[in-house]
Amino acid sequence: MGYPVQRITITGIDIDSVEKDPSFATAYAFTMQLSEAPNEAWTLAFSEEWKAIIAARKLQLDVVGDRLRCIVSEGDDLRRVVRFAYEFVERINQRVPHYCAQLEQRDRREQAYRREVEEHIAYLRARLQALVEEFEGNKAA
Repeated sequence: MGYPVQRITITGIDIDSVEKDPSFATAYAFTMQLSEAPNEAWTLAFSEEWKAIIAARKLQLDVVGDRLRCIVSEGDDLRRVVRFAYEFVERINQRVPHYCAQLEQRDRREQAYRREVEEHIAYLRARLQALVEEFEGNKAA
């Protein structure tokens, strides 16, 4: 199973999506529209790269369908937040090929494991069949 390299862009900011967020006392959220809903490789890249960032912990970004949900504090510099989101999405686009390769390796390992399990099952069935035949032969004698 191949994982296509997907390039996502932020296509707009949903001004009407601003809402109070329960994360902390001064937390608010808004969404930014993405060009499309990210695939598994892009989402994995986003998640892993986000975990690696410690400087932006006041800011929270989450992919929700075809949107990027931003949780900010009421006093945050929104220009900085939006710029950071655009730059982070571009960073993810550059990292996606690496994550596609990781997922393809994972799939190959899982397929190899499934083949190995099927081979063991076939071997055990053959052994059991031989025992069935042996016991049935003993019953007839």
